[in-house]
Amino acid sequence: MIADRDSSILYVRAGRQCYAISQVQIDHLDLFDPASAPIDQRGRPLICRDLATLLGDAAPVSAGRRHAVTVSLRRRSVALLVDSIDSLDGDESREIHPLSPLIAHRLALPWFLGALIYQDEPLLLLDLRRIATDVAIGAV
Repeated sequence: MIADRDSSILYVRAGRQCYAISQVQIDHLDLFDPASAPIDQRGRPLICRDLATLLGDAAPVSAGRRHAVTVSLRRRSVALLVDSIDSLDGDESREIHPLSPLIAHRLALPWFLGALIYQDEPLLLLDLRRIATDVAIGAV
């Protein structure tokens, strides 16, 4: 679980890949079974999607309880399912670098806000609001 709620950037594992997410884009974190029929705070069915699958990871989705990162939109709420989520540990700089125009224009979907270095490895910073919006309108 998350060790430090004050941290603004979180580390998530989705399939075989790791990403960074901004805590301010998250409305709720929880563990739940996607086979159940979860509802949002307004009593509407929650749209659940596996983040790894959305990002093109063909790894098999683990069964049972998963971590859910919920993003509330105007009309619906979307739960993006991930394998693990944690705060970034250490005192490293959390400077977010924009993606170069060459890379940004090559992306199939504009779901990345930038990148940061964590433990000497680059992590892409996901735009959870954009991903949730595309899921809610059926664009993916």
